[in-house]
Amino acid sequence: VLAGKTVTVDFALQSLLVYSANDMAYVLAEAVRPDWRDFVKDMNRTASQLGMTATHYVNPNGLFDPRQVTTARDIALLVTALLKDFPEYAHYFSQKTVAVGKRKLANRNALIRQMPDADGMKTGFVCNSGFNLVATATRDKRQLAAIVLGLNSGKARVDLAQMLLVDGFGRPTTGTVRPLAAIANSSLGSRLPIDMTKDVCRQKRGFMATYLDDVEGWGYSLGQYDTAQEADAVLRGLLLRAPGLDSGGRAGVIAMPGGKRFSALVWNLDQAGSLSACSAYRSANQTCEVMTPAFFGELASLAEKAAKNKKKSQAQGTGTTPTGKKKKKVTGQGN
Repeated sequence: VLAGKTVTVDFALQSLLVYSANDMAYVLAEAVRPDWRDFVKDMNRTASQLGMTATHYVNPNGLFDPRQVTTARDIALLVTALLKDFPEYAHYFSQKTVAVGKRKLANRNALIRQMPDADGMKTGFVCNSGFNLVATATRDKRQLAAIVLGLNSGKARVDLAQMLLVDGFGRPTTGTVRPLAAIANSSLGSRLPIDMTKDVCRQKRGFMATYLDDVEGWGYSLGQYDTAQEADAVLRGLLLRAPGLDSGGRAGVIAMPGGKRFSALVWNLDQAGSLSACSAYRSANQTCEVMTPAFFGELASLAEKAAKNKKKSQAQGTGTTPTGKKKKKVTGQGN
């Protein structure tokens, strides 16, 4: 969709729910609330009302943030509420394609093509959480849902979901069914989610350890560490507790100048937010240092300089100039 153009809510929902066009989540969020962050607050409020005790949202579309977590039990509560309270929207989940101009984009949920009884619901994927699927199927007026999280391929998530649904339909309908709310849930922040990156995105590292060109504003550091893995583990663990959970901003591991130390950082905050977060962490005896815009500016400058030096060094090693042209061989000179 071009800048300045509008789309219908129907098209936005089709794009989001059928084809997983995650940018449409922001389009819808900003149509409801001028600031999508307020929409996320609504999401967390609703999750709490539904009893999703181990779920916390940070953005509208589910892309990775160490503070964005959920459980299969919580998702099951959400699925139940969606199907019960908004049945008029259920058709989106089983829709085979979405038309974008002259193109027809297939539903990302391959189960609706593999299992005749399947009628939804939604796929999910980021490197950190692996391949996920909320699958529903209806047989003899009985609808079941299977929640599959953390698989290493799209095929694996579909096959496992189908197996769970078939098994469920084979079980008797008589007897007492244990309520979802009665299922024990991990408390928010009590466990560090497993990072699937190394298993499903082998070309990527399981942590963010690079210079970032969008690091700006105020922020705070939760310490510097010898390895990026260590910094990543500390960052993800601490951000799943107050005050990190609701501090806002962006989070990641940054390689410090020299590349020998790695900082667990949160940035894109204002001064008050940074000071408040650090004050709370320090009161819990956790290392925390407020980072100023000047610091991030200096970091970006050093990163740019390091990148240029690296490019120059590589060019000299391969006999090319920094622009990629081969050096001319000069003869007949010397003393």
